[in-house]
Amino acid sequence: MHLEPDMKFLIFTGQGSQFVGMIKDLYDNFDIVKKVVKKANESLSFNLSNLMFNGPSSELVLTQNAQPAILTASIAIFELLKSELGFDFDISAGHSLGQYSSLVAAGSLELEDAVFAVYNRGKYMQEAVSVGLGAMMAVIGNNIKEVEDLCKEISKDKDFYCDIANYNAPTQIIVSGYKKGIAKLQSLIKENNLGKTIMLDVSAPFHCKLMEPVVEKMQKVLDSIKINPTNKIIIENVNSNIIKSPQEIKQSLLDQIAKPVRWIDNVNKALSYPIELIVECGPKDVLSVMLKRNVKNVNISGIFDLKSYNTFRESVWVTKAV
Repeated sequence: MHLEPDMKFLIFTGQGSQFVGMIKDLYDNFDIVKKVVKKANESLSFNLSNLMFNGPSSELVLTQNAQPAILTASIAIFELLKSELGFDFDISAGHSLGQYSSLVAAGSLELEDAVFAVYNRGKYMQEAVSVGLGAMMAVIGNNIKEVEDLCKEISKDKDFYCDIANYNAPTQIIVSGYKKGIAKLQSLIKENNLGKTIMLDVSAPFHCKLMEPVVEKMQKVLDSIKINPTNKIIIENVNSNIIKSPQEIKQSLLDQIAKPVRWIDNVNKALSYPIELIVECGPKDVLSVMLKRNVKNVNISGIFDLKSYNTFRESVWVTKAV
């Protein structure tokens, strides 16, 4: 029996990785990338690719635009790997929005349906909390429990509500909530020397209870699109369960809206399988850079532009392809 590690883990980034000019060099060089972008354009009522390639940045960063743009870029890269290199995967997980990309790659969602869904997801998230009222902040350090406790204490005043939104790595979490609650938390973290804080460039506070009004609206959107069962191992964000049936998939997409993304657990679940290669597709190599700090003895590649694609093709895939 062949017991050598040989499984491939495909990961997709979430919001925050968008930037003006994303995947433009791949678009200019590959017809398959043009084809994916054209499909995404046709599923929306505006020219998404113009926004992706030319901006302005102030429009691209808006949640309802950033989400379909990142998904489109991610799937364009995946389809490029698939068509040009014959790349396939065994396991996939996506960070937040990235879960939709995972499901498109696995054939559970059609690209056009996913783009339509995340455009609405972004719109509803933006409507849930007015621009300027919410905020998100990264906390780098080894004091996750202490930060959780501070969030509970601060949130006793509901106008200062904040909570953990993402458990990204053993030394990185993201907090989400009202801007004034996040500001208070930032000050207490500094005061108590609990780590480094970085405010995130997002337009709404994701993955916390302020997003609860979005769930019912997204139920209607997801009810309106076709979700296929999948035979791939897809790991969902909230409980790190493997989702296969349309009902499980739909429920997981609803659950992750107002609950934290437990990315550390997602990765650990994948690594319980014999993984030999981790590949990230997206506008930036956010997740793969983070994983390289914590995961050893596995080849990890982030593919986000022409240079990283060529590096993967020439120095990684040539040794991994069978």
